[in-house]
Amino acid sequence: MRAPWSAALVLALSVPAAEAGDVGCGTHPGLEREMRALHDVAAARRPFASASTADDADVDDVAVIFDRGDLVVRRNPFDLDGSALRLTPSAGGYEAARLALPIEAAGNVVALGEDEASAIDLPFAFPFFGATHTRAFIHGDGHVTFGSSDAGLGAPGLARFLDGGPRIAVFFADFDPARGGSISVRAEASRLLVLWNGIPGSAQINRNTFQLALHADGTIDLAWAGMQTREGLVGITPGRAGEVPAVDWSEAGARSRPGGMVERFSETEHADLVAVTRRFLANRPDVFQQVVIYTTRPLNPVPGTLAFEINVRNDVRGIGLEVMDHSRAWGSAGGLESVVYMDSADTYADADAFEFLAHEVGHRWLARMNADGAGSATRPGLLGRGGAHWSFFLHTDASVMEGNAIADLGQGRFETVDVARRFSPLDQYAMGLRPAEDVPPFFYVDVPDDFRPNRAFKASSAPEAGISFTGVRRDVRIDDVVRAMGPRIPAVGPPAFRQAFVLVADQAGPATDARVRTVARIRSRFGPYFHQATDGRGAALSTLR
Repeated sequence: MRAPWSAALVLALSVPAAEAGDVGCGTHPGLEREMRALHDVAAARRPFASASTADDADVDDVAVIFDRGDLVVRRNPFDLDGSALRLTPSAGGYEAARLALPIEAAGNVVALGEDEASAIDLPFAFPFFGATHTRAFIHGDGHVTFGSSDAGLGAPGLARFLDGGPRIAVFFADFDPARGGSISVRAEASRLLVLWNGIPGSAQINRNTFQLALHADGTIDLAWAGMQTREGLVGITPGRAGEVPAVDWSEAGARSRPGGMVERFSETEHADLVAVTRRFLANRPDVFQQVVIYTTRPLNPVPGTLAFEINVRNDVRGIGLEVMDHSRAWGSAGGLESVVYMDSADTYADADAFEFLAHEVGHRWLARMNADGAGSATRPGLLGRGGAHWSFFLHTDASVMEGNAIADLGQGRFETVDVARRFSPLDQYAMGLRPAEDVPPFFYVDVPDDFRPNRAFKASSAPEAGISFTGVRRDVRIDDVVRAMGPRIPAVGPPAFRQAFVLVADQAGPATDARVRTVARIRSRFGPYFHQATDGRGAALSTLR
């Protein structure tokens, strides 16, 4: 009994987390939309000057590309603390002006937990982008929506801001008011004041104070005082906007802007994955189903994670993925299906971490399937963390997509005996490498209890060998999966798919020989690993020509 993971993988996937997004793998629904929105906002603020004159080059079948001011999203520190903005309706949009406004005394406290909302009746009909509203939804994570709440619909970010309903983002970020501070509302005849007072950032030891005032004539006041969370959004949107112009609120003047406006604040720099993929695919044949991106320094656009996968195009039915095609936005005419981001090549200098790379590669198809009769609102069945990984209690034969190899010890007791070894038969079915009739029965453990060692585990827990527990064995056949998900269409896919490995360099992180060799080594060895991990059924081809 041993855990075969590399040091990088153990570090990445053994970090405790409440739910998805706060551990090594950051793959989650909505990530593709978030990356496109990040690109659009960054492009609107980008200077035209080139940051590098180095030529892109292919080295040992690794595409080494250099930032020219277009591949990295620059820092945009929060510069509104201690100030206020007044947004006045004008010509279908709003005129923005800086002014001095005090943070006012608290009103009636609204008890909210993390990512919760409360409906508030307005004392007047509030006009907002051509509609009037008599009710607002106050959210703990720093924003107000109209029409409906969107609490629990994803991480705070550009995708949720753009694709949701009408919204005012005072400072839209991940806050946890259950841990401290207060949210209060004071209603007056012609004004509604909402105060977030001393609210801590989620999993952070800090405090943040900001307020919103809605006036009966449609004027909006935003004010900030004592902000310690530095990454978030400030903006307004009429909802389902698709695109909202990026602005610099610190330069806001008496200028009318139709539609919404937003500014994204961040203390760190991030890779612009849309720009990277477009640059790589330019003037190349559109034959790569997946692009795997490494960087020469940490540039992860999903904080708190090591790596993630983005589905760009999917036409496979029956595996729990939406049928969609955003490939053109990523520079492809339909060949590109997936983008994997692995962050800094230095992380893998001493370890290939094939299991972790295979995990992210596997997210092209996995893991979003459930089984007929398996799971409920309180019992997740086959799925675990974020609904995109297998449950800790699913016997996955040590799948790289999480779950565990679980031994049935008899009399209702079980033990995890291995982790992250291969793609299971169920994985291979979703990948199109194994027909349904070749998937043997498997099981998961329901109502788990009596853990040894005495630590709490749940479906979203990271895989770990040597954990025993009691529970009820639930046997599952592939027919149960097909009844729940529908048949896989097409029933099988091509056994080989084309990958491209890319290393992104910039002035702050040069493409040293060691970094190029690291990515080239991983690329050359991953194909044989993938073939073995799929029981000889799959092939990952990664030459550039």
